[in-house]
Amino acid sequence: MIDSTLKNANILIVDDQQANIDILTGLLDAKGFTNYTSTTDSRKVVRLFEEHKPDLLLLDLNMPHLNGFQVMIQLKVLIPPTTYFPILVLTADVTTESKQKALSIGASDFLTKPFDLIEVDLRIKNLLKARYLYQQLENQNLILEEKVKERTAKLEETNIELTIAKEKAEEMNRVKNYFLSNMSHELRTPLISIMGFAELLQQEIKDKEQLEFVNYILEGGQRLNNTLSSILELSKLEASESYLNLERCNLADELKTRINSFLPLAQTKKYFLELKLEKQILRHM
Repeated sequence: MIDSTLKNANILIVDDQQANIDILTGLLDAKGFTNYTSTTDSRKVVRLFEEHKPDLLLLDLNMPHLNGFQVMIQLKVLIPPTTYFPILVLTADVTTESKQKALSIGASDFLTKPFDLIEVDLRIKNLLKARYLYQQLENQNLILEEKVKERTAKLEETNIELTIAKEKAEEMNRVKNYFLSNMSHELRTPLISIMGFAELLQQEIKDKEQLEFVNYILEGGQRLNNTLSSILELSKLEASESYLNLERCNLADELKTRINSFLPLAQTKKYFLELKLEKQILRHM
């Protein structure tokens, strides 16, 4: 798969000697490469680079008009710094200085003339393979970046939804607290009237059975009043407007009071209600 992809690569050959170009194109034909362009005029390199977008440049150094070093400097402006573009220098200049200069300017590999065609073929394939793998990695990075962007966008959308939901919940909680507080006050007003008149009846009525009924009204009213007070306290706690006040109490007395408040209802429904306490619980703290 990679070999077939490499043979479809675009190759640009730049050499002022047509004989050298013929040798290289003959090699490329023999190895199955078909997409190549060549020129003996180094001044045309930039235009050919932009038109054909090559994957590999085979470049001579010693040329009239523009030498190989100047060509690489021109191309350096056109090639993004994050892109791997291989340049194979093929030159008769065997000096170490030229080789080091070429490699420092942008050459990926360096061969001197007369060159071995087998070695040229291997260098070409290695450079094209490196470019192919680099492009694959670059594509994977682009895909990963897109996925990260999509994931980030989804997270931002989720955060917005959570913020809206939180604001709605807080608003509903404020409405609920207002409703509970208002309801407690609205219920307490008629309840006070009921309990007040029940207390008057308690003082006026002499009949024991009717007096017992009045006591039931007062006990039920007191239970309702305690419930309303608890609702108000809960609203204050949720609104951070109330604080717990811890104090000592007699648990046995508290339990007796609560049980006694339920006795009339239990008797009405013919339920049996009994409270048993250990002696040590009855001790005042």
